[in-house]
Amino acid sequence: MGLAAVTPTEYNISVFETHEDLVSASTDWIAGRIKAAISKRGMANLALSGGSTPKPVYAALSRCDLLWESVWATLVDDRLTDDPSGSNAVMVNELLKQNKARKMIFRALKPEAGAQPQFDVAIVGMGTDGHTASWFPGSRDIQRVLDPKSNDAVQVIDAAGCPGAGNYPKRITLSLPALMNSRDVLLLITGAEKLKVFEQSAQMSVYDAPVKALRAAGPRLTVMWAP
Repeated sequence: MGLAAVTPTEYNISVFETHEDLVSASTDWIAGRIKAAISKRGMANLALSGGSTPKPVYAALSRCDLLWESVWATLVDDRLTDDPSGSNAVMVNELLKQNKARKMIFRALKPEAGAQPQFDVAIVGMGTDGHTASWFPGSRDIQRVLDPKSNDAVQVIDAAGCPGAGNYPKRITLSLPALMNSRDVLLLITGAEKLKVFEQSAQMSVYDAPVKALRAAGPRLTVMWAP
């Protein structure tokens, strides 16, 4: 079966009345999995996304009592730019790697990065075009980054001409196999439009709505949504 024909599987979804409720619940959810990973394996590995929705989550998570020196984190994707306002790495350093989380080990995603660890939690968002990570519909690299047999965990993407990429078409991202190897994937979305896009993605090709690929994680995928 080709990737474009992936059959959606069951996942977990939680709906919240307010954005504040989503932030509180997702912070507790992530903290719980960090604690469990450290208890079982001695450390926790995280893959973090940028975007406006995770920002207050990272700020809240930085105040949690965790063994942060046993937490290793990198990025799901980033913009290849010298503009600090467009850098997910800068955002994570400013919002998460502070307060009680200042001892967290954080490494920005680099083009030369080799094999990635199995992430305990990968946190992702979604655009209204159906992209997640830096998997943009219409990108000239979309088939390569979504190749389930790819051995390249980290890929450089040219998203020129893709509206969802905005002013930053040059991207670096985890490939589909690297992201989907995670023990848990958390998709954070807000607004009625994005919820509709996610629901409609089930009937679309992953090349037209890449967020659909996350559904193959089944019960390892948790979706949290608020208006």
